[in-house]
Amino acid sequence: MEVGVLGSFLVPLSSMLAAFGFLPLAHRLGFVDHPNGRKQHAAPVPLAGGGVVFVGLMVAGLATGLWNGEGWGWFLTAAVILTTVGTLDDIYDLSARWRFLIQGVTVALACAVSGVYINSLGLLLGDSVLLLGGFFGLVFTLVCALACINAYNMIDGIDGQAGSVTLITLAGVAVLSTVSGHQGTGLFAGLSCLALLVYLMFNLEVPWLRGRKMFLGDGGSNLLGFLVLWLVVLGSQRDGSFAPIVAVWLVGVPILDMLAVFMRRTLSGRSPFSADRTHIHHLLLDHGFSARQALLVVVAMHAAMVGFGVVGTLAGWSELTLTVGTFVAGGLYFSLSFLLGTGRLTALVAASRTER
Repeated sequence: MEVGVLGSFLVPLSSMLAAFGFLPLAHRLGFVDHPNGRKQHAAPVPLAGGGVVFVGLMVAGLATGLWNGEGWGWFLTAAVILTTVGTLDDIYDLSARWRFLIQGVTVALACAVSGVYINSLGLLLGDSVLLLGGFFGLVFTLVCALACINAYNMIDGIDGQAGSVTLITLAGVAVLSTVSGHQGTGLFAGLSCLALLVYLMFNLEVPWLRGRKMFLGDGGSNLLGFLVLWLVVLGSQRDGSFAPIVAVWLVGVPILDMLAVFMRRTLSGRSPFSADRTHIHHLLLDHGFSARQALLVVVAMHAAMVGFGVVGTLAGWSELTLTVGTFVAGGLYFSLSFLLGTGRLTALVAASRTER
């Protein structure tokens, strides 16, 4: 309890101090995001958010003693490398090939040496546990990690979005880990939420912080994606805090949005990694939603998914039920994305109003 109280004070304090230190430094070094045709901010914005969150995570790990725990040193090492690579990408615009290579090698080594990787998919088919084995488990974990890291990079498209969905996921992990008796992991996830709250206050420019806006940058989104991946794999595999299928519910909207975008680009004959405005927040903005309204819609959808996974676990729902639910949720999300992308949702709404 004392650790929790101390961490609840030190984590936001350290993140706040880091923010006030990094903001002027980023301006001085020119480490800022410049506006262009695809970005809506009017002036250069410091890319200091990743550093602010990282400092908070460092203090959270120290407060809970997790950095001395089994495997956590490898998480910290990988987090430093991935954040650094993302930061270099912000500065030098690294090629996707080099970025994926470094991310893949880093994650593969961290997971292989620490033993934190996906070895079991649980009772997906009903009665038998679906085991992957060491090699295939590592390969599957690597694919999931690259997907998660880059999904969080892609979802970082409007103010508050990446930080908010990550905060909701971490809150879900905190609840499930604590209830299952893994207080250390649960406390770390909860304290990490406080670091994210500090970043969000600056990113969303709450009234007393106007003029001190910051973005995560690729370094920050890489860090959040890897943090989420590590915690859901740890919770679903080594800790056993929740079933593997619940990890899908906890990751939620970022993965569904990435899959929907990749599918749409591929079907139109373009590279899945090409740039466009087909992410869910772009589609909502193009349909007349304000940035804050689009944020609320995305956050509500993600909270519903995380909440479903948490409630289902606590209520003891079968893994088969949760698996079927993921297909239903995915179908609903893809349908919404398709309707927004083709403009048919607007037409349906207009038609319903006409009928009234």
